[in-house]
Amino acid sequence: MNRTVQRPATEDASREPRLIRRGFSLLEVVVVSILLAIISVMALPRFLAVAKQREEKAIAEVEDLLRMFAFRNGIGSQQIGLHYDEGRGEVSLWILDLNPKDPEGPRVWQQDRLSNVVELPEAMVVDGASADDIEMRDEMWTITSNPDGSRPRIAVSLKGRETSGVVVLENYSNVPLRADSDAALVRQPIDLDREGRALDPW
Repeated sequence: MNRTVQRPATEDASREPRLIRRGFSLLEVVVVSILLAIISVMALPRFLAVAKQREEKAIAEVEDLLRMFAFRNGIGSQQIGLHYDEGRGEVSLWILDLNPKDPEGPRVWQQDRLSNVVELPEAMVVDGASADDIEMRDEMWTITSNPDGSRPRIAVSLKGRETSGVVVLENYSNVPLRADSDAALVRQPIDLDREGRALDPW
């Protein structure tokens, strides 16, 4: 026979675990805040270094694009253009070539298939650009070579959060230079006869 023993309600209530509501102590909050501050101080320089590397890489890619501009202008008969689109944050090379849809028609500007588009980091913009000291002021511009095969002196200034740079392609050189660098020496043409150095060894 089964018997059920009923215990008094007071006995059951005393055996139930008590729920104690407890928050963080002031000491725990201070220790966690100090740890978070230390971690952020250690991580911030690394984050800034990565951002600076991205911006330096973008400047180097624009430098390579200007090198390709000079190369394509030197070997080809087509006009070439350096194109910037601020809305898309892109710098690219364009070429005046046959229209694939109408080869018998006039030539059209199209993106150069032999060069990569430079996508600028989020906070970086082309701060200024000039062709033969004529400023490009629009949000979208194109600097082109001349129909006779000559090209203008091109200067492109890029500005980001962490770094900035100025890349210059002289109209007589195939190698662009960083004008903002202390080591960058821009060569200027000189007349050796007028300088009295016509017989100097090279």
